Amino acid sequence: MVVHSLDHIVELMDRAFNEGDVSALLGFYEDAAVVVTGPGQAVRGREELRRFFEQVMQSGSSAKQLKTHVLEAEGIALFISRWTLETKGVETGPTARTLVATTVFRRQSDGGWKALIDNSIGPMVLGPE
Repeated sequence: MVVHSLDHIVELMDRAFNEGDVSALLGFYEDAAVVVTGPGQAVRGREELRRFFEQVMQSGSSAKQLKTHVLEAEGIALFISRWTLETKGVETGPTARTLVATTVFRRQSDGGWKALIDNSIGPMVLGPE
């Protein structure tokens, strides 16, 4: 699927994530994409992304964008968002965290966009102070 609007691609990414559709979600990432998984940790490439997203989706997590902003220059876009991650903890019950994400998208030869670097935890990637 070719998506020309960054707001629309993020909406579709969230939908695929919330529905547990790993294959659809992976279609929005470049083959060599990097996804931050925690402070100082990342997964790279299609297979590592697949394993990571399968594990996260098994927990019944869901995502919702609260506020977004896009900066674009010459086929590269920085997508910044405030979003919530809701998880269904078996022992602790449901929890919701508000996070700030930074994602780098690159325009593809077909005019659509795909994520190249996805840092869904924003400055928390730096770890504790």
